[in-house]
Amino acid sequence: MKPFRVLSLDGGGIRGLYTVVLLHGIAQRVAKMSGNPVDCLDVGRPFDLIVGTSTGAILAAALASGVPLEEVITLYKNKASAIFADPIPQKKLSLLGWAWRHLRTAANQPRALQEALYDVFGNETVAQMHERRGIALCVPTIDLESQKAWVYKTPHDKINNRLQRDNDYPLLDLCMSSAAAPIVFPVHGVLKPNDIAGNINWFVDGGLWANNPVIVALVEALSFAPQEASIEVISVSTCPPFKASSVDQHCCNRGVLDWNGGIRMMEVAIDAQSWAYDYMAKAITSHLSGRVKYIRLTDPDVSADEAKELRLDNPSETCLKTLVKLANRAIDLNISEATTGEKPKALLVKAFADLPTLTTGEKNV
Repeated sequence: MKPFRVLSLDGGGIRGLYTVVLLHGIAQRVAKMSGNPVDCLDVGRPFDLIVGTSTGAILAAALASGVPLEEVITLYKNKASAIFADPIPQKKLSLLGWAWRHLRTAANQPRALQEALYDVFGNETVAQMHERRGIALCVPTIDLESQKAWVYKTPHDKINNRLQRDNDYPLLDLCMSSAAAPIVFPVHGVLKPNDIAGNINWFVDGGLWANNPVIVALVEALSFAPQEASIEVISVSTCPPFKASSVDQHCCNRGVLDWNGGIRMMEVAIDAQSWAYDYMAKAITSHLSGRVKYIRLTDPDVSADEAKELRLDNPSETCLKTLVKLANRAIDLNISEATTGEKPKALLVKAFADLPTLTTGEKNV
């Protein structure tokens, strides 16, 4: 029986460009090695379940719904400056002015992101996508009014016919809900489907609790994969750079400016999550009697100069070029590991072998 394949995609703002270039490049490299076409590949097709948070939610929804990754790369490159119209400055004097401007409003308004996502997904809903493609999708976010985790899900429980709550939510709203990072974007309101009273659900960034959603992915796979099937999980980061600095008694008493208006705290939290959940996933899968194989794609080393650019909301041309450069390094690293040395990475080649190309009817346009 074929394995139940799962793809887990981290959050990280504009750093999602790294993830999509990495997946696109690996898919093309494996296709070329196999003597297959390399353009307009259906990279989401090998996976039974795709899970993504924040910027990873955008990529997860695109892969599940059959959007060519070339289009997603174009979205990141061409729309970044409009989406992150007022990035957080790094100089403290400039930060003061920025904080004053956004004392009562988010740094960026959602219209540019909504319009970009509408161009990709249109009005297609969760249930419509799942009916068309048959790929399960999970997107973590937070219901702000209850302050509880909320995971949008496709109706992929075929045995008990559960998971119907989210059927009529548009894919666009899944992405907006999971990417609504505090301070960076407003809280995202979604009209409850089929609610005649017109009630609204309010959501914030799923990265606050599941920036690396691999535990969500594992739980979902163990719940719904056929009992006789092995499970293969591929986890992909947004290449979080090492940006920690030495701390001593002279700099430990940090205030608002030292934490970059609060954004630096969020960066610390989501990067710490990414490491911790990877560790937990490895520990959990080691106790599952070999049924689950888990890999986290290898990230390249990031220089100190490169790390300075890789902020969550930095749309500069230098940042975008750095992300693409790092992704290309990562393609080489992971293909090398998959084909020569590290045996677990061989499942990467198996997953991307013989990828179909997207036809006009399959693309979500």
